Amino acid sequence: MKTVIYYFTGTGNTLAAARDLAEKLGDTKLIPLRRVVNPGGIPVEADVLGIAFPVYFMDMPEIVRRFVENLRFSNEPYVFGLATCGGQPGGALFRLDEALRARGSHLSAGFSLVMPENYLGPVDLMEPPETAEQKVAAARNRIAAIAEAVKKRQVSAPEGSDGAGLRYGSSFLRFLMTSVYRVPKRLHATGKCSRCGLCEKICPTRNIGVTADGVSFGDGCTQCYACIHWCPNEAIEIGGRTPGKRRYHHPAVSVKDMLEQRGE
Repeated sequence: MKTVIYYFTGTGNTLAAARDLAEKLGDTKLIPLRRVVNPGGIPVEADVLGIAFPVYFMDMPEIVRRFVENLRFSNEPYVFGLATCGGQPGGALFRLDEALRARGSHLSAGFSLVMPENYLGPVDLMEPPETAEQKVAAARNRIAAIAEAVKKRQVSAPEGSDGAGLRYGSSFLRFLMTSVYRVPKRLHATGKCSRCGLCEKICPTRNIGVTADGVSFGDGCTQCYACIHWCPNEAIEIGGRTPGKRRYHHPAVSVKDMLEQRGE
């Protein structure tokens, strides 16, 4: 049984979960979905296909949606989703199922894992280190059960909720943060920036440019917050609301892992 898990990660939570799951499954290939580009679409050749991603605004990230829209199915694999979230997955896995059905496939099962929160602005949801550690441990403990379900190709409804109110709330939250508060437009580097260029190298959408004169942010931000949480000097902020707020990235994920996702 050939198993492939495509993943997208911002602070490492999803990569850590996907890596643990791949180890339990055995004979599984992990591929950063950011690096899969094929002009004619992305052919699915696996018997078991996993799509792992973090939940943004109770939905899946736009970068994941675009990836699914480019999948090309010639067989009927067992497809599962793995959504990492700080609390609830919302309708993220249901949206994944919808995107797959538009490509002639469907979600066989959708699993969610509660992991450390990494949203720090404009609303601060960051947790104390001890809470983050507890969440990491609890998530790892659940991986074995998810692996067993995948091995047996169990079919189940996506975890989360698909209510109309949730759909509206998800769209409203995204609109509020992107178009009203304008998080991507408020990103900036402070005087603590050393011009090391790490933010530019790990940005999954190539939205950041670093020169001797400063750091620039474009219009392609996916709000993964990788630049904020991985900056060694904590020099990237969102407006005036994030200075002094705790940063986080998964302890089992390295800068090298993040560079590999981008293809550096």
